[in-house]
Amino acid sequence: MNGQNHGNTETKQGHTINHFYERRFIMRRFAAMLMMIALGLFALTACKPGLLPTDDPGKPKVTLGRVEVASSFPWVDLPARTPLALGFVFNIDNPSGYNVMLDNLKFSYSFEVNPDYFVEVNVPVSYDRIYFPPKTTSQYRIVSVMDSAVINGKLAVTQGSKLQALNLKPADVIKNWYEKIGDFSFGIKVTEGMAVFSSDKGDIFVPFEGKFPK
Repeated sequence: MNGQNHGNTETKQGHTINHFYERRFIMRRFAAMLMMIALGLFALTACKPGLLPTDDPGKPKVTLGRVEVASSFPWVDLPARTPLALGFVFNIDNPSGYNVMLDNLKFSYSFEVNPDYFVEVNVPVSYDRIYFPPKTTSQYRIVSVMDSAVINGKLAVTQGSKLQALNLKPADVIKNWYEKIGDFSFGIKVTEGMAVFSSDKGDIFVPFEGKFPK
C-alpha cells in the first residue's frame, strides 16, 4: 500500500515537472513571437515614415509656382480695416501610375521686412478635395484674405520689440506691404506647408515650402 502511494507520488511529481517545463517552453515561444512582431512593426515604421519627403520617387510633389494679387483695395490708415487677398498657385506633380486625391493642405506665409527678417502674416488651410491623374502636373490655387487691422495687432504683440529695434512701426510696415504688393518688390515665404493625399496605396503626407519671387 505504501509502495503504491509512493509510486503515485512520484508519478504526480513527474507530471508536475513536465507541466512546468511545458509551460516554460510555451512562454518562451510566446515571448519570441512577441519580439518578432515588435521587430516587424519597427521595420515597417522605419521603412514608411509619417512624413514622406517631396522628392521621394513616385510620391506627389508640391512646389510654389507663383503668388498673385487676387483682390486689393485702396489703403486706409489704421485703425480702419483694409482687406487684401492673395492667390497662391501651387504645382502638384503626381509621378505615380495611379490617381491621388488631395484631402487637405495648409501652410503659413511671411512677408519680408528686410532681407534677413520675415514676419508671419497668415496660415491658410484648404479642405477642397480634388483628384490628380497619374503622370501629370496640375495647378492648385488657394486664396488667402488678410485684414490690415488684424495684421497690425499681430505685429504689435509678436514683433513689437524687433520692429522698434529697427526704428519701424507696425502701421508703417503694413502700409509699405500694401502699397508694394502689386510689384512684389519684397519677398514672400511659404513655410510649414503640409499636403495630405489619399490613394489606394494609403495616405501620403507631403511637406513643402517656397519663396516668391524666386
